[in-house]
Amino acid sequence: MQWFAFLSFVLASCYTPGPNIIFSMNTARLFGFRRTVPLMVGMTTGLFAVMVLNAMGNIFVGAVIPQILPWLRGIGAIYLLWLAWKIAFPKAPSASKGEDIQETVPGIKDGFALQFVNPKVILFGFTAMSSFIAPWTDSKVMFLLCGLFLTLNCAVAFVIWSLFGELQGRFFSKQGRAISLVMGALLAYCAFSVSGITNFF
Repeated sequence: MQWFAFLSFVLASCYTPGPNIIFSMNTARLFGFRRTVPLMVGMTTGLFAVMVLNAMGNIFVGAVIPQILPWLRGIGAIYLLWLAWKIAFPKAPSASKGEDIQETVPGIKDGFALQFVNPKVILFGFTAMSSFIAPWTDSKVMFLLCGLFLTLNCAVAFVIWSLFGELQGRFFSKQGRAISLVMGALLAYCAFSVSGITNFF
């Protein structure tokens, strides 16, 4: 097992900004850390489900992924662009209509669903298991433990970046509009990078 290479890959993949981190950080910036917890729970649960699927069907996924990857990238990019639009141009709740701001907070379902259309998560799990675990062992237990380890690292990253997002909301509240545009642009860039469009240039 190439532990140094594996841990370097995990650190670089989990703790650098991607769709999950940008989404959770922006949610915490707008609504606070406590209201972001359900979103992070959904992300973590969905991510673990994706990792378990990767662990259980690594060989099957390895054979099929080249065929489904273009579709996956397209669907993921469209979903991420929709999230980017919502982040860049948030809809303010209307007090006159009695809308509760809690209704606009992304929750468990949003976080869970994102994992299944996020190519970065699927490729992250597949790459970790096929490149580092499969050459070392064929134990299903080790594959599942790897999935759990990857999920826990991502969950820690969600918490760290969400806390950072809450600090942004507290200390840069006057710059909220500009930060929303920047966050939306970053997520749109994530959508562009996972879409595979660059392969045509």
